Amino acid sequence: MTLRRLAHTSLIATALVVGAASLPLPAAAASVQAPAIMPASVQSVAPSERGDDALVGLAASGIDAWSAYRMAGDGPALQRYRLVRDSVARAAAHRLGIVPARMVSAWRHADVAHQLVILTAFTQLGTPYHAYQRRPGQGFDCSGFTSWVWGRTGVVLNRTSRSQIRAAADRTPDTAQVGDLAYYPGHVMLYLGVDNAIIHSPQTGRSVSLDFVGSRHTRSVRFGNPLG
Repeated sequence: MTLRRLAHTSLIATALVVGAASLPLPAAAASVQAPAIMPASVQSVAPSERGDDALVGLAASGIDAWSAYRMAGDGPALQRYRLVRDSVARAAAHRLGIVPARMVSAWRHADVAHQLVILTAFTQLGTPYHAYQRRPGQGFDCSGFTSWVWGRTGVVLNRTSRSQIRAAADRTPDTAQVGDLAYYPGHVMLYLGVDNAIIHSPQTGRSVSLDFVGSRHTRSVRFGNPLG
């Protein structure tokens, strides 16, 4: 990432954070109630490990806010995490032409482990596709991307797309959460919670991006939860 691009990305991410801070808080965030179950910690994503997209800094700030809350039980950090999570969901929905409230609702209803997985995935937007690679900010193939993302929360996935979905607990489109695996033969992705929307590392010449499962694969796509 060039210095000019990095500065541009940082300015946009900062603007999104400031905008999020001005939004009215949902009841859950306003009361700053702790989640019922504290998931495993998630690793922060260093600037040198991020993709080249305006949303990566915002997503990384959400991960850092959760880590601050988990370490100190800090109410403002939890509030900040929820604001960032909702802001990233809205931005994703706008890019995909989905009603933002639907995406926000899907992310809020996922467990925190899955929320952290999807925020981690968003730190890689813009990272180029490279076959047989799983290098954050440098290059991923499809299964390298999903295994790296889940690995940041302490969940080890098998290396190939087929073995990943076979090891995951079966889900349907109605029961899958944001962050669950979505798979059709030869390709694995991460589900965004609504309308077959996904984030993935698609193919040579492209980068980690937001997308939809193609119409020719909608009947064959499978969903799976790596947590069981």
